[in-house]
Amino acid sequence: MTSKLHITTLAILLLGVMAVHSQTLRDQEQRVVKSNPNKDKEKKGEARAKAKRGIRVWTINDASGLSDSVAVDTTSHAFQNTTFTTGTKGFYNSLGNLGSPRKSKLYSLRPEMTDYIFIQPYDFFIKDINTFHFTNTYSPITNITYHECGDSDNGEDHLVAKYATNINKDAGIGFNIDYIYGRGYYDNQSTADFGFNLYGSIIKDRYKAHMLIFANYIKTHENGGITDDEYVKNPQKFPTNYTTKEIPTNLSKAWNKMHVNGIQFNHRYSVGYEKKKTSNNKVVTSVKTDSTQKKQTNVPPGAISARELEKDEMQSRTGDLAKVQTKDSSVFIPVSSIIHTLRIGANSRKFLANQSLANFYTNNYLDCDSVSEHFDNVLISNYLGLELSEGLNKYLSAGIRLFAKHDFNNYKMPGQQTRDNFTENRFSVGAQIFREKSSLLNYLLTAQTSSDGDSWGEYELRGQGVLSVKLLKDTVNLTLRASSINKKPTFYYRHYQSNYLWWSNNLSKQLSNNAGVTLESRRLALRLRGDIYNITNYTYFKTAIQNGAEGKHTINTEVAQASKNISVFAIALDKDFRYGILNWENSIIWQTTNSKEILPLPVITAYTNLYLKFRIAKVLKTEVGADLSYFTKYYADTYSPALGLYANQPTEDLIKVGGHPIISVYANFHLKHTRFYLMASHLNYNKEGGTTFGAPHYPVNPFVIRFGVSWNYFNYELTTSNIWQL
Repeated sequence: MTSKLHITTLAILLLGVMAVHSQTLRDQEQRVVKSNPNKDKEKKGEARAKAKRGIRVWTINDASGLSDSVAVDTTSHAFQNTTFTTGTKGFYNSLGNLGSPRKSKLYSLRPEMTDYIFIQPYDFFIKDINTFHFTNTYSPITNITYHECGDSDNGEDHLVAKYATNINKDAGIGFNIDYIYGRGYYDNQSTADFGFNLYGSIIKDRYKAHMLIFANYIKTHENGGITDDEYVKNPQKFPTNYTTKEIPTNLSKAWNKMHVNGIQFNHRYSVGYEKKKTSNNKVVTSVKTDSTQKKQTNVPPGAISARELEKDEMQSRTGDLAKVQTKDSSVFIPVSSIIHTLRIGANSRKFLANQSLANFYTNNYLDCDSVSEHFDNVLISNYLGLELSEGLNKYLSAGIRLFAKHDFNNYKMPGQQTRDNFTENRFSVGAQIFREKSSLLNYLLTAQTSSDGDSWGEYELRGQGVLSVKLLKDTVNLTLRASSINKKPTFYYRHYQSNYLWWSNNLSKQLSNNAGVTLESRRLALRLRGDIYNITNYTYFKTAIQNGAEGKHTINTEVAQASKNISVFAIALDKDFRYGILNWENSIIWQTTNSKEILPLPVITAYTNLYLKFRIAKVLKTEVGADLSYFTKYYADTYSPALGLYANQPTEDLIKVGGHPIISVYANFHLKHTRFYLMASHLNYNKEGGTTFGAPHYPVNPFVIRFGVSWNYFNYELTTSNIWQL
C-alpha cells in the first residue's frame, strides 16, 4: 500500500508537470502564429508544425568545463534490461533485490577509491556527476518510464520521470525523478530509493555555465542473507516446502539509510577573437569553429555527423531548416579559458538495528544491544583551471591546461562518549596536454600530485590516445591507455568506528599501474579490449569467523593490505552478427589474477542475446528474442550489513557462487513516442534446487514476468534531422 501511495503521489505531480508542458506548447504555438502575421488563419496543427524542433544532450568534464555529446536514449533495444541492478549484461553481483548494493564481476568496471565509499555499491542508482546528462531543447520534453514485476508481497517498481525545457536559445533547465521500491522475494530484503535532480545550463560563445542540484535517499532493509544455503540448493532436505518469503534470514530488524545531497556549479569563460564566415558557411580559418564542438569520429546511433549537426544548428537558429544562410557572419574562436568548478556535498549514513546482533557480529565495542549509528560527511571542493586552446597555430597543435584543486572533508562517526570529528584538507596541482579535434589522432595526458599535509609523494599519471584510421569503407579506432596512481587509501579504510566494527590503520600508499588497448570496428560490429593491472599494497576489506558455543559463529570485518603485488590480466570481446531480421550480440570476458584468495574474479563472464528485429504493419518496431548471462564459479565477495560494503569471504567458510546461466525471453516494441516490453525473467529457475547466488547467502531472484513502458511527450518525433549536439 505504501508503494502504491508513493507512486500515485508521484503520478499526480507528473500530471501537473505535463499540464505545464502542454501549456508551454500552446504558448509556443501562439507565438509562432503571432510571428507570422500573414498566416494568422493557420490551424493549430500547422502552427505546431512550424515550432522549432530539436534536442541536444551532453555531459560535462570537470577538468575542462567542456561538453561531450552523447546519444539521445530513444531506442527500444535492450530496454528490458535497463532496470536490472546487475546491469544490462549481468556484469554485476547484487543481493538480488532491485536497488540493492552491487559489485562488478569485472575488475575494469570497479571504481577507484572515493572519499565517501558507502556510495559505491549504489552506483546503479546514484550516478557519477560527470555522467549526468544536460539538455538543450527547442520544445519542452517530458519522459516517463515505469518498470514493474511481481505482486504486492514481493514485487518491484521503478519509476523515472524527466522534464526539460529552454528559457531561451542559450539557457536550458530541467529535472529528473527516480524512484525505486523493491519488496524483495526473500524476507527482510526491501529497498526504497528516491532521487531528485534539478539542473540548468547557459551555453554562449564566451561563457558556459552548468549547475546541478541533487538529493538522493536510500533505504535498505538488511537481512544478512539466508541462514542456510540448503534451503535453496537442496530444498528436499527439509520436511516443509518453504516459499522464498518463509526461508529464515540472519537479520530481521536492521537497516542502512543514506542521504546523498549536494550541488555542483561549473563555469568557463573564454577570451578570443572573431572570424568571418563566408557565404557558404565556411570559416576563414583552419581552426575549429568552437572548442565545444569536438570532431565525432564515431557518430552514435540515431545521430548525424558532426558536420551535418553544425550545419543544422546554424540553420535552425534562423528558424528555417530548409534554407542555408547566405549572408556573411562571424564565429568566435577561443584562445584561452579559465575554468572553475565548485562542488558541495552533504552525505550521511545510518545503520540501525532494533535487535541484538551478538549472534552475527563478533565484537560489541559500544556495548549496545540496539544501535543507531550516524556517519556524516561534508565535502567542499574547488577546482580552478587555466587553458590554452589547441590548434591556434602550426607550432601549438595541442592544448595545454593547468589546474589546482582543494578538497575539504569533514567526517563524523560514533565515539565512546560522543561522536568523534575528523577533518582532512587535500591540495592538488597538475597539468594536461590534449588534442581533441584531429581526425587522425586525439589524446589526453594528465599529471597530478596531491597531499593532505601528512602524506607526500602522492601522484596520478594518466594517458589515453585514440587513433582513427579509415580502412576500406570502415573507420577503425585504436585506443591506447596507461595510468600510474600512487595514493594513500581514503579515509574510511584508515578510520572507522561503530558498535560492531572499529579500526584505526596506518596504511601504506597503494600503487596501481594499468596498461590497456582497445580495437573497435563499427562496420564489423567488433570491439576487442585488453588490460594489464599491477597493484602494490592492494587495500581491501576482509571477513573472519569466530566459532562460538552450540555451533554458532560470528563475523568480524577489517581492512587489510596485500603483502605481495597483485596482478590482473583481462581480455574482453564484443561481436555482433546480423543476417536479415536475425541479430546476435555477444560479449565475453576472460580474467585471471595471481591471487584468487585476495582478489577473487570469475575466469569467464559472458552475455549473449539472440533476437529477431522487424516491423509490424510498417510502424511498430519489434524485437523478440532471448538472452543469457553467465559467469564461472568463484569465491565472490560477501556483504557486510553493518559496513554497507562488500568484503572478502572468511577463509574458514569459503563458498563459490556462479556456474548457473540466467535465461530470459522478451518482446520489445517501439511505436513513435512509446516504448514497452514484456519479459519472462530467469526462465530456467528451478524451485526444486540448484539455483545460483548473487553473493554468498543471497540467492538470485526466481522466475518472474516483467513489464515496462517509456513514454516521450513532445510535439515532434525524434529523428536524425532534429537530434543535434553542441
